[in-house]
Amino acid sequence: MSLIRILNEKDFFENAKMGHILRPANFSMIFIRSGSIHLEINNQSVSYVEDHVLLISSHNSYKLSHYTDDLKIYMLIYNRETIREKIHFNFSRYDVYRIINAEKNQNIFNPDKVIFDQLTGLVELMIYQTDMENRQSFFHEQIILSIFSTITYKLMDSLEIQLQFDRKRNARKEEITLQFLELATDYYKTEKELDFYAKKLNISIKYLSICVKEITDIAPSVFIATALLNEAKTLLFSSKDTITRIAEELNFSDQYAFGKFFKKHTGLSPKNYRNKHEVTLF
Repeated sequence: MSLIRILNEKDFFENAKMGHILRPANFSMIFIRSGSIHLEINNQSVSYVEDHVLLISSHNSYKLSHYTDDLKIYMLIYNRETIREKIHFNFSRYDVYRIINAEKNQNIFNPDKVIFDQLTGLVELMIYQTDMENRQSFFHEQIILSIFSTITYKLMDSLEIQLQFDRKRNARKEEITLQFLELATDYYKTEKELDFYAKKLNISIKYLSICVKEITDIAPSVFIATALLNEAKTLLFSSKDTITRIAEELNFSDQYAFGKFFKKHTGLSPKNYRNKHEVTLF
């Protein structure tokens, strides 16, 4: 994959078919220039309209349910780790995490019209720079990264008030929280107990819980359970694996333990959930 890929609505629909489950390999931003689109994110229905910015995470699954004929979008696809290596942003990494994983506001942001037009103008400048005739520029990559950095800063700047960032957060607790979230992303399938994460961070379980709860308002165990649940849902409605096999993949002791966990959080057994949400595989 190139450093950053840019799709329009035509390119998008070549990859996202109506009614099919889509599990992105990378992160992306979608700028909705006109029209509206209706998606299911981890089986929750959400609608997005003109002048909104939608953030797509590789940790979620998506299904395209509906869109209007006048839909026009720009979609920036990027590898988060590669971008981190190449750009040093002058704000908290936790702020970035909140933006990319903004589950409380359903991954959607609505900057004012002036800011949105500036953002799409920057995307169009990036499109111009990525055209074949401009790739011979000696500073091609630096220009692309500079534009992407500007887009990110503009978005962050417009979202500070919206997300009500607390500038007085304890830096140490913030860093511990981010490290926990990154560890949970890597190990949630195999490590479900907080003891593992506390030892990795050389702190007590109690202090880990205090840090994560204070910074995010969410208990650390909830992050692990949510990641497991989202992965379980994705496997149930996008694979042909047996429930026993899925339980093994998620490292539950047996099918019964998996079923008990799943029903506790959804009210349905894995089998009933799969039957209710059966889709065409692709």
